[in-house]
Amino acid sequence: MKSLNKLAAALMVFGAVGTVNAQLPQGADCGCPEFGDRSNVLISTLTDANGNLTANATLTCDNVYELDQTLYVGDGLTLTVQAGSIIRGQQGTGLDAKSVVISRGGRIIANGSATCPIQFTSTLDNLDGTKSLLEVAEWGGLIILGEATNNLLLADGGLAIADGVGVIEGFDTEDPRAYYGAENQEFNDNDNSGILRYVSIRHGGSVVGDPSLGNDINGLTLGSVGRGTQIDHVEVIANFDDGIEFFGGTVDMKYATVAFCGDDYFDYDHGYTGRNQFFYGLQFAGGDFDLGDEGFEADGDDENSGNSPASAPVIYNATLIGNASDRGVLAKEALEGKIANCIFGNFNVGVDLDNDRATDAVDNYLSGSLEFVNNSFVDCPTVLTVGEDAPSSAVSTQWSNDGNVDAPGLIGTGFDIDTENGTSVLVASDVVPAAGTAATDEQAPIDDFFTPAAYRGAFAPGSEGEWLNGWTSASNFNFDNSQVSCPSDLNGDGEVNSGDFLIFSGDFGSSCAIE
Repeated sequence: MKSLNKLAAALMVFGAVGTVNAQLPQGADCGCPEFGDRSNVLISTLTDANGNLTANATLTCDNVYELDQTLYVGDGLTLTVQAGSIIRGQQGTGLDAKSVVISRGGRIIANGSATCPIQFTSTLDNLDGTKSLLEVAEWGGLIILGEATNNLLLADGGLAIADGVGVIEGFDTEDPRAYYGAENQEFNDNDNSGILRYVSIRHGGSVVGDPSLGNDINGLTLGSVGRGTQIDHVEVIANFDDGIEFFGGTVDMKYATVAFCGDDYFDYDHGYTGRNQFFYGLQFAGGDFDLGDEGFEADGDDENSGNSPASAPVIYNATLIGNASDRGVLAKEALEGKIANCIFGNFNVGVDLDNDRATDAVDNYLSGSLEFVNNSFVDCPTVLTVGEDAPSSAVSTQWSNDGNVDAPGLIGTGFDIDTENGTSVLVASDVVPAAGTAATDEQAPIDDFFTPAAYRGAFAPGSEGEWLNGWTSASNFNFDNSQVSCPSDLNGDGEVNSGDFLIFSGDFGSSCAIE
């Protein structure tokens, strides 16, 4: 297929309507039966009465595994999830919410592939392409907990139950299965919680614990997860709370997508210091579907006292599309690190630097410990604020010198929804920059993680968003514009005639997808 550029953006306004929860591959290419031909297995048959896995276990793709209770994988145990496997959570809130928890010392080996992704979803999802993106909070989520560094102090309260140890919000503070970090701050930054690769997590975010506290769970929660853990090619779709949240830790992440969640796309705090590259995020754009919050909610200690270490991740090549409100980056307290070569589109504010705490983001930006370099902002009425106010001349000058630019037209940021049933997405944009655009002078570090990419955003200019293709809901929704054929009946009147040609003629010579 050829790249979708100017013509595709015009054509898709008329012709490309895809189902919201398009069916993902179900494993035929790797020997797995179709969904309807698999046996149903209750997770409780693998656990004790308290939900603890009793021995190493392998989930195979000839079954569908039903979370009838929260599953805990404890210290020394490994849960292996075969490529193509499907895990579906029962409905429930509060103490009855269903999640998968990989506790400290436990491991998950979920090593899917582009043709055989691993799917975590709700029992109300029949995996037939008909489930609405508006249906969220139907089960809990996937929670992985390790022993890497965080900056929690008991004196600060919040999630800390000891210096260096926290409990994932909503879980019982007396239950060590939900703890992350290390007693006496004896952290292991190379801690290995396993592998998460080609995994789709959908329709989660139930409130856990005491319902009155409103602790809804993220699609993927990472508490003090170490860099020995391998995470790449993961997506979170239609989660009620954040898509992915890092509570401290050192884990790296590559090729991640978050779409249509109720809160932030990516959230990090408590001293997270991992490396990240190739993130894609999309939220509903106003109206009846005004969901979502910040692109990156970025802070160090969640409004405590400026604990050390600060959160200091290094992030390259994200493309985040907002809902015409909120901020692409909310940079809060105890925050350092670097955000570079990213594209933020359709946010009310591109970046807001906090300036009301002792270790605030604006001071760190001016000192160089927090960097924003060669980022582009599309359809953001205000690119930069400081505490929601206009930046000082010193901040504005540094911002410009760092190559951050307002870039109208670099990508498309609009799309629409079938408002009658919420089950169709009408894409009217191209999130892949045109060939020859989005160049950058800033290169990611040369190391064992980052991929050389001399461009801004998650997708190479003129490409087709290849890393999303096949295994994600996003590719099936045509959000990356990579799987839409050139339609011929452009005006939808049932005939190919001169009316269609008049629509086409203004963009003659441009390109669209050729199957």
